[in-house]
Amino acid sequence: MDFSQKNFASLPDLQNVLRAILFPEAVPQKQRFQQLTEKDYVFLRRYLSMLPRESQHPRYNAKEFPDNYAKFLLAGGPAGPLPPGVRIFNKIGQAYGFLIDNAYIVDLDRNVEFMLAAVIYVNADEVLNDDHYDYDTEGFPFLRNLGRAVYQHELQRPRRHVPDLGRFRLRYDE
Repeated sequence: MDFSQKNFASLPDLQNVLRAILFPEAVPQKQRFQQLTEKDYVFLRRYLSMLPRESQHPRYNAKEFPDNYAKFLLAGGPAGPLPPGVRIFNKIGQAYGFLIDNAYIVDLDRNVEFMLAAVIYVNADEVLNDDHYDYDTEGFPFLRNLGRAVYQHELQRPRRHVPDLGRFRLRYDE
């Protein structure tokens, strides 16, 4: 299947959209969402980072939807928690053997932040639409390990500037 005419946004475009939502002041004026209010930005940030158990409407069963559900980078794979203090603001995709995660990962306790986006194709039998993809054996472990490698690097990397993470300390109990 040729997907070249089916994708409406490139990976860099998707990451630019995330950047424009999280850091509107960091993108040129013409690339900002002109009609969004500060309340809109808070809403988007909240839902981009919300864990299933924090959702009030709808309510999610924690066994079916663990904290790392739809958080492929850093946390993909078997059910489990995120590292303490970590929030992942992201949008994922999963179809036809493709996995994508476009994320801003922030550790509020350690003043670490980074943006990371990745796509991987995991379809060993090369048959599309057979629901036999290698998500669990190849895709999720790769994205988890990629996120962990970058996270570990960022924990050790000297910083000239301490990130201002105040806007990412959101309430999820409302």
